[in-house]
Amino acid sequence: MLDTLQHIISDLTPYLHQYGYFILALAIAVEGVGIPAPGQSFLIVSGILAAGGQMSLPGVLLVAGLSAFSGNCIGYIIGLRFGDVLLKKGWVKPQTERRLHGFIERYGMIALLLSRFIEGLKQTMCIGCGIAKLPLKTFLLGNLLATVSWVLLFGVGPAILRHEMTPLLTFYHSHQLLMWAIGTLVVLGGAVAIWLWQKKRSANSC
Repeated sequence: MLDTLQHIISDLTPYLHQYGYFILALAIAVEGVGIPAPGQSFLIVSGILAAGGQMSLPGVLLVAGLSAFSGNCIGYIIGLRFGDVLLKKGWVKPQTERRLHGFIERYGMIALLLSRFIEGLKQTMCIGCGIAKLPLKTFLLGNLLATVSWVLLFGVGPAILRHEMTPLLTFYHSHQLLMWAIGTLVVLGGAVAIWLWQKKRSANSC
């Protein structure tokens, strides 16, 4: 894993030196419209470079946050306005649409929040929210929570832990099951909190 991180840093740093915040914004934004791109990797490397003074950390966080949020909104609008076209063209299968409807209607913002950290879902969930006609207010709030959580974890985290990255990755490599268990508990805890909030809000509106 350490070798993988060093490989990512060495591969992406020249692009950030040459194109700066533009390549960071582009890579992150296009993921929201269903196009696979190394947005998360660019964010991690940008955070590390910012910690070394080669980029501005506030600039990195602002660009990443705005790009993620706006890219997701574009994906939502595409799903909302052109969902029928995607289905007719066969780009979205009917069974996939049914699963999306069921999943999003059941979990709402929780699905949007968790998908931000899962490759594949991260690129398609916002389009799926549009196809499933997720209410705009629910989408915007979920998008905001997902974007802020993601930017803080993968932007601020690497900047703060730059010097501790090697021992942390070594520890992670030696205790992967423990770290995954802790991460799962944290995510589930946040998901349950959002679900309880939604349930309480629904009860109050009745």
